[in-house]
Amino acid sequence: MELTTEVAVVMFAASNVVVPILNGLFSRRQAKHEAAVEQVPVLEQRLKALEKERVDAGQVPLLVQQMGAVAADVKDIKADLRRVGEHESALRLVDLRLKALETWQAEARPQLARAAHDSHTLMGERNALRHQHTASLVDPQKAARSTP
Repeated sequence: MELTTEVAVVMFAASNVVVPILNGLFSRRQAKHEAAVEQVPVLEQRLKALEKERVDAGQVPLLVQQMGAVAADVKDIKADLRRVGEHESALRLVDLRLKALETWQAEARPQLARAAHDSHTLMGERNALRHQHTASLVDPQKAARSTP
């Protein structure tokens, strides 16, 4: 963008308008912050007075409320512990069942492997007999020669 006289005049006019507005906003903001800082000691005194009134007014009822809250919390904790115990016993039972299943699988694997091997062997013999029978149907002399 080329800086022409018109652009320079517009920028100068805009800065003359914007700068006073920003200065006004910043001065208001600074005044608010200063006022807030001045209010801190007054607010601290009010807070201390309110705390003193509350302490003086009812220490005993406050203790009773706290004891009631503690008792309710203790009941909740006991209920949670009871549930945890129930879950723990259920987990132990599931763990025992899982160990029994793993033991059974470990014992059954060799038997299953042996049964699978035997069935494959028998199927192989059956297929061999089927091929021999088919060969005897096609050429009985050749089948008789190949029979041991």
